[in-house]
Amino acid sequence: MGAFAVQFAKRLGAFVAATASGKDLDVVRALGADQVIDFQTQRFESLVSDIDLVLEYVGGEVLDRDWQVLSPSGVVVGTSSPDILARTPAGRRGLWFVMKPDAALLERLANEVSRGELQARVGEVVSFAGLPEAIERNRIGASRGKTVVDFTA
Repeated sequence: MGAFAVQFAKRLGAFVAATASGKDLDVVRALGADQVIDFQTQRFESLVSDIDLVLEYVGGEVLDRDWQVLSPSGVVVGTSSPDILARTPAGRRGLWFVMKPDAALLERLANEVSRGELQARVGEVVSFAGLPEAIERNRIGASRGKTVVDFTA
């Protein structure tokens, strides 16, 4: 999701600061991020401030650090912390994001990828039977790029 978020934010003219692991820094820069922070060696809260929107994909102690970089009117939108509302400090805004299936949007995104307007890196193609292991690789951060499920295999 982060790769798409960088591209959509740049389309809207936003300044984009993004975190990535060292091996993916150049990839994130190529997607359009203005500032790329190596989360393995740097602490983002010491490098950025006055951020209007933080898209939070990690949760835990990273979510707890996100509040430090927000502008006074900023918001943290979390995808991995269902308890974000309970963890939102007084005077801050936190929202829980849950994806809803949207076939029309998915088709639009697929068309943008096929036309080269939106970049999507495929990390692996798995069969339906291999999906549980692929989900686990994604969960622990061992996969790079999108996982595509081939239902014909």
